[in-house]
Amino acid sequence: MNMLVRQASPEDAKAIAAIHVRAWQVAYQGIVPSTVLSSLSVEEREKIWSRNLDRRASKTWVAEEGGQVLGWISAAQSRDEDAPPTTGEVWGIYVDPACWRRGVGQRLWSEAEEYLRASGCSGVTLWVLKENARAIAFYESIGLAIEPGLEKAIAMGGTELLEIRLRKQIGG
Repeated sequence: MNMLVRQASPEDAKAIAAIHVRAWQVAYQGIVPSTVLSSLSVEEREKIWSRNLDRRASKTWVAEEGGQVLGWISAAQSRDEDAPPTTGEVWGIYVDPACWRRGVGQRLWSEAEEYLRASGCSGVTLWVLKENARAIAFYESIGLAIEPGLEKAIAMGGTELLEIRLRKQIGG
């Protein structure tokens, strides 16, 4: 596989949005209400991603092969109130379901981890739906661990879902 990981540009917004929607619809089936999943719009996500990439609130990378975007990751300073300034956060990581288990997520993670470490972060966290066993298994395979007792409820489509936080020490 000749995969390239590079910083995302505003021109990547549509590809990022399409992967975001497809990954949600596959990964969260049976977890997130089907009405929420069927209402997801690539066009709406593309608008959000265009703004995000223009603002550069977080650092975003894409993995591509043959000019096709396979996945993306976004990371920056932790948004959690209890996080020290040396904590980074993966804001999101999604891979096109057709490319799962091909090393795309691992390559994206490596890029973000290296960036966070170089930015002075000694730890990294991320939030994941508690019922998303596939994602949790991936995160554990790259060294993140569930922080016992740290969860928060979020509402989606009239359903309350639980997110849990995972953490990894990456330096210092």
